[in-house]
Amino acid sequence: MTEQENTQANAVHGNTKKAADLALAKRAISPDSHKAIHEGRISLEEARELGREGSPFGPAKKTVAKNDRSRSCMCGCGRETRGRFATGHDARVKGWIVKAVREGTLDELSEEIQGYAAERDLIRQTQERMAAEERKRQEVAARKAEAQRKREGETAAKKQNADKS
Repeated sequence: MTEQENTQANAVHGNTKKAADLALAKRAISPDSHKAIHEGRISLEEARELGREGSPFGPAKKTVAKNDRSRSCMCGCGRETRGRFATGHDARVKGWIVKAVREGTLDELSEEIQGYAAERDLIRQTQERMAAEERKRQEVAARKAEAQRKREGETAAKKQNADKS
C-alpha cells in the first residue's frame, strides 16, 4: 500500500470528527480516544465503548477526583473531610493539646495529634502562654499585696493622728 492509499484508508469523515468533538465535550470519551478518532485509529463507537476513563493507547491514567480525596477527621469523630479536620474540629483538637500540656499528659494523645501539635509548634506556644499567664498572676498578686500594705499603712497613720489629737 502506498502512502497516499494509506492516508485515504485512514481518512476520517468530517461529521465523525464533529461527533468526536461533541462526545469529548460531553465527557463521553477520553481525550486519548478523541485523538485516536481524529487519527483514524479507532471508530467513534469503539471510543464510546471505552468510555471516559478508557484509552486506546493502554490503561487509563489513575487520577483521583477531588471528591475522592476525603479522609476521616483527625479528631476521631468519624466525619469525612477533604482536609485534616471537619469544620471547627481543629479548635477541639487544639483544646485537647492545651489541656494535655497543662496537665502534663501529652503522651495520652494519639501519635497523629502529637505530630500535628509538633508540626504547628502548639506545645511550645502553649507553654509560653502558660508562663506569661503565671507571670501576670504573680504581678497582679504583688500589686494587690502592695495596695493592701499601703491601705494598712494609711489606716495605721490615721489611728496615730487620731490618738495625737
